[in-house]
Amino acid sequence: MDSSVKDKHIILGFIGFTICLISFFITLIVAESFNQDNFVRLIVFLCSNLLGWLFYLSFQTIIFDTYQLYKIKSGKKDMKEITTEAVALQEEEPQNTIEPVTQIAEETSSDTHPIDLNIDPKRHEEIRSSYKDEQDKENERRIRMVVEYIHFYMPRIADEETVNHVCNEVSNWMNKNNYKPKPIKRRLTQDISNIPLRHFIWNIAERCMYKRYYNGDNRARFVKELFPREFAETDIATIKNFRIDPLKPPIPIDELEDGKLDFHYPNGYLQKE
Repeated sequence: MDSSVKDKHIILGFIGFTICLISFFITLIVAESFNQDNFVRLIVFLCSNLLGWLFYLSFQTIIFDTYQLYKIKSGKKDMKEITTEAVALQEEEPQNTIEPVTQIAEETSSDTHPIDLNIDPKRHEEIRSSYKDEQDKENERRIRMVVEYIHFYMPRIADEETVNHVCNEVSNWMNKNNYKPKPIKRRLTQDISNIPLRHFIWNIAERCMYKRYYNGDNRARFVKELFPREFAETDIATIKNFRIDPLKPPIPIDELEDGKLDFHYPNGYLQKE
C-alpha cells in the first residue's frame, strides 16, 4: 500500500476512534438526566457522531495540510543529514584522485580541434551559385507562364508583331523591375479602353518573382510607357487604380488562389507543356 494512503487511513482511524469515544462520554452524561433511557442514548450517540464528523470535515484540509508540512520538514531534516554524511565521505577520500581527472581533461582538450568559423570560399561559391540557379529557374518558369498568358489574350486585340513585342518587353520587365519598355507604335486591332490593359498588367505583375518591387507606381509607369497611345490622356494616379470592374471583358482580373501562380483559362483550353 502507498505510504500516503496508509497515513490517511491511520489518521481517519484515529479521528473515528476519538469521535466515538467523545460521543460515548456525551451519551453517558446526557442520558443520566433521562434515567439512562435507551432511546435517548441512541439519539444522543448518533447526533454526537454526526456533529463530530461534520466538525472533522470542516477542518479536514487543515488536518492533512498540517500533516503534510510535518512530513516535508521531517524529509528536509533527513535529506540534510544525508547531504552532511555525503560531504563528510567526500572529504575523507584521498586527494590524489583529482590528478587522473586533470590528466584526462588535458588529453581530451589536446585531441579537439578549434571550430572553424569561416566558410570555405569554394563552398560559399557553390552554395551561392546553386541558390542563384534555383532562382533563375523559378523566374524562367514564371516568365513561361506569363508568355502563354499573353499568347492567349493579346491576339484578340493586337496583331502578331505587337504580340511578340509585348512578350519581349514583359519578359525584360520581369527580369529587371526598373526596365523601361519600348513603346508600341502600331494600333491595336480592336478598339478597347485602357481598363483591360490595366487588368492585363496587374495579372502579370502578381506573378513576378519579387512582387514587392512591382508596386502600383511601377506597374502604372510600365503599362503607360508600353501602350502610350491608349494611356495618352490618363495620368499615373488614375492608372494605379487597376481593379476597375474586375470581371470586365476582354481581359478580366485573374486572382491568385491559395498562393498558386496558375492563370485561369476557360474550360477546354489546353495549356502548353
